[in-house]
Amino acid sequence: MEMVSRAFREWVGTQHVDGCVTEVLDDEHVVLRKEGVTGAVTFYCFDDMPDIAELHVAEEGNDDPLFFLHFELTDLERAQELFYEMAGVLKGAGTARTTRVLLCCTVGMTTTLFANKLTEVVSTLSLDYSFEAKALEDAKREGGSYAAVMLAPQVGFRRREIAEAFPQAVVFEIPAQVFARYDAAGALRMLMGLLGDHALATPDPSDLRVMREMKHDKTVLIISYIYRPQLSTIAWRVYDHYKLVASNEVHKCRVEYPDLEDVIATLHLHGVDIRELDGVGIALPGAVDFGTVTLNGHGLAGVNVELELARKFSLKVFVDNNANAGAVGCYVSQNKYDSVTLHVQQVGAMIGGQGTVCNGHLLRGRAGMAGELNGLNWQVLLLGERFSHLSSEERDELWTYYHEEAMWSGEGMLPVLATMLQANIAVAAPDAIYVSYDLIDDMDALREELTKCLPAELIPDLIHITDYHEKIFVGEMALVLQRLNTPAS
Repeated sequence: MEMVSRAFREWVGTQHVDGCVTEVLDDEHVVLRKEGVTGAVTFYCFDDMPDIAELHVAEEGNDDPLFFLHFELTDLERAQELFYEMAGVLKGAGTARTTRVLLCCTVGMTTTLFANKLTEVVSTLSLDYSFEAKALEDAKREGGSYAAVMLAPQVGFRRREIAEAFPQAVVFEIPAQVFARYDAAGALRMLMGLLGDHALATPDPSDLRVMREMKHDKTVLIISYIYRPQLSTIAWRVYDHYKLVASNEVHKCRVEYPDLEDVIATLHLHGVDIRELDGVGIALPGAVDFGTVTLNGHGLAGVNVELELARKFSLKVFVDNNANAGAVGCYVSQNKYDSVTLHVQQVGAMIGGQGTVCNGHLLRGRAGMAGELNGLNWQVLLLGERFSHLSSEERDELWTYYHEEAMWSGEGMLPVLATMLQANIAVAAPDAIYVSYDLIDDMDALREELTKCLPAELIPDLIHITDYHEKIFVGEMALVLQRLNTPAS
């Protein structure tokens, strides 16, 4: 192990990243600098365990890293691969610290007011965002470099042409209810989620009022893998007697199984002794069948995460689908409903995920497929019996419309979301459905859409939530404690 650490240190000191100056400060610190951005490699040495390397990329004046992780120096080739991934982020990082965002409407008047509200919010929170408002035609003609373009609801139907005019930007429609209420905080939360920026994430581990009734003396590690196309996050927390004692996040462009090993192997950097852990709970995207990710695992498909981590660290490890964990979180955080469903939908995705707790029991289904809606065929979801009457050209046309326009519009996705919820109501008939979807927060509009197919008295309570990730931590902890208290587990 010492040979790997020494070889990697020497190798890092010889690397040259385009546009950066590499400086070896001492045996433990190597810095790569470019205008406005710094990359750092830090080494931690221990007498009785492998050395650890920390890779970190951040813009000056911004506490949120663009890239951050720890890993044990046991494999030189993997260490070099992770360095190259960090170097790619470093090269792609811009020299400007401020994230520029454009707001567009018909003439620019209403978005100017909204931009002013957003500016007030980011100024209060000391966030480096700048907002500009322009009329749609002016924006297309003038162009510019923006991280995102936010469209007022009245011009949301023109998203495709704006996306073509700003190919490097995230282009999306501000939900009508958010825009009408001038809900700057809600719009900012949505924007930051799409850009992979979590400065507004303020963990509140106190949402455990029902779980506190369960008596236990356990120490558990909960890991949540949050997939995003550009920057994914592995967030973890350690709870002792329900009290949060340690937490951190890892940010990477892509996540694979060894990254989960690295989280556990480097916990001692944060004062956590893994020998004191009673169990580990991991919430992942995709269907999970007895610890193996079987579908849509975003880098983890086919891996028996439970078995591999249990073998390596001699720990009790439990793995669940993240929507299922979130549904459990919704269930244990209230005492009004006996059966609940959580529907989670990402902006820019056609299919969401659903977890359901029925009379206190989580529905997992065969091969862990319950609630993994990516098993649905989008054409059947949208068209039903009408699908067979369309030509292949008409199907392609429809797919293009939904993929490039409807998926980015609350109005366009409302009937799709209602269709997914209808299936859940028909099968599970929960007392309440929690909805986590930034494009649709108007539950009255969703209820009205559902009444087109269902009697009003059969529609469950509809509750919009914005703390989905908190529900994951709460729910996964409940699932871990349930198993630890069941001898058969």
